[in-house]
Amino acid sequence: MVPQECRRTSITVDPVALLKREHGMILDQLAMIETAMSPRSVGSGAAKGTDRGTLRELLRFFTGPVEVHFRREEVLVGDLQRILGRKQEEQEQFQSFLDEHRTLKADATAVMRKLRRKRAAGRDSAAVRNLGGLRTLNAELRALIRRYREHISCEERMLFVLAEMRLTAEQKRRISRRMLQV
Repeated sequence: MVPQECRRTSITVDPVALLKREHGMILDQLAMIETAMSPRSVGSGAAKGTDRGTLRELLRFFTGPVEVHFRREEVLVGDLQRILGRKQEEQEQFQSFLDEHRTLKADATAVMRKLRRKRAAGRDSAAVRNLGGLRTLNAELRALIRRYREHISCEERMLFVLAEMRLTAEQKRRISRRMLQV
């Protein structure tokens, strides 16, 4: 017989609470990117030298690890679609959340590529100008940050509220179990 403390236990996590915590981590990453972009003593507002390295490190989260969060949200969206059995146009609204994930990741990847090219271009001002300039890069980063924040806000106002209102405790338990396997 296996002692009680050694028995396999089932972990149950509220799926919406898990996704909200992950949103908090994403928002923290975005705030760190903004800090790395902040003007330094030169006052130009453009990311310089080590700041670009910091930006690359912070942005790496949005080109890779954020995928786990996106896949967990896909689990929730898929189950909500199935459970609620909505009409086609309402199903498309759910799908728009998933489509936005792909767009956000593609945009982050494009900005990361530009950061890498700027690093390869070094201090050659003509090469930097040919790549669109640091101000353009900062504008793209700010746009990406704004889109992420808008996306998170929309998910929390619509998707998560719907999940909290309509899912039973058993449905949440099943969704949670599948999310934790991602």
